[in-house]
Amino acid sequence: MNIKNSQIRAQARHLLDENIFGKDWLKSIILNLIRIAVVAITGGLLYSLSNAFFAPFVVKQVGYLTNNEAIIVVVMVIFEIFEYLMLNILIGPLSVGMASVHLDLVRGEGKIKIKNFFHGFKELFDNFQIGFMYMLHILLWTLVFIIPGIYVSYSYALAFYVKKDNPDYRWQQCFDESERLMEGNRFRLFKLQLSFIGWILLGGLAFFGLGMLWVTPYQEVSTAIFYETLKHEKGTNQVSFDPKQKKGETPIIVDLTHKKGLFKKSIKRARLNKDK
Repeated sequence: MNIKNSQIRAQARHLLDENIFGKDWLKSIILNLIRIAVVAITGGLLYSLSNAFFAPFVVKQVGYLTNNEAIIVVVMVIFEIFEYLMLNILIGPLSVGMASVHLDLVRGEGKIKIKNFFHGFKELFDNFQIGFMYMLHILLWTLVFIIPGIYVSYSYALAFYVKKDNPDYRWQQCFDESERLMEGNRFRLFKLQLSFIGWILLGGLAFFGLGMLWVTPYQEVSTAIFYETLKHEKGTNQVSFDPKQKKGETPIIVDLTHKKGLFKKSIKRARLNKDK
């Protein structure tokens, strides 16, 4: 048995106070605005610097290669890839920070702690590396063909959550663990994301797209629950997140054990931690 998307969304809404103007929902929005601002400022600055120093070199080389269109295309593609990576230079630390915030909320912190967002900058180089390799893998596979790019993006979708739980992991270990968790579950995550289509359409239309700021926390908390679910499905038969569970309480694990063709259901409260 798999936990239903409706259960995941119900728990996410509960953790966010069932109120789009609640403190935790608004805190998550603030963190997303900080992330957008950091990406825009840092990426924009590096993008400008790359244009100032690298673009003249590219133009000069293209001028020498006017008789070889294939090489010109290769040079321009390399330049575009470089710019793309510059614009996403801090995607790793920021994504690990957001994973820390929402996983702590799911695991019984009771509220979003903004200071946890900066955990992604503690191991700056490692987190930068995982973000860089994540974007590079998706980009290169997408250049091969769109479908492999989508497949890889789902395979490594949980890499930042893995990094949060395992700070000593290198990027390849995070990718491997994410791929292990997502084995057979890629379509489940796709369906979970698709289930937000109504919210996305509403958020995209509301206030010229600003409504999406409210949709993103809902999606990210749901993804954190999805990650936690997969972790425990590898060691137990089922995890059930009770929508009525109060903040600060640890989630309910429902262990379904098959015996003589029947399922014996036992409910126990247990803390979700990385050792499980």
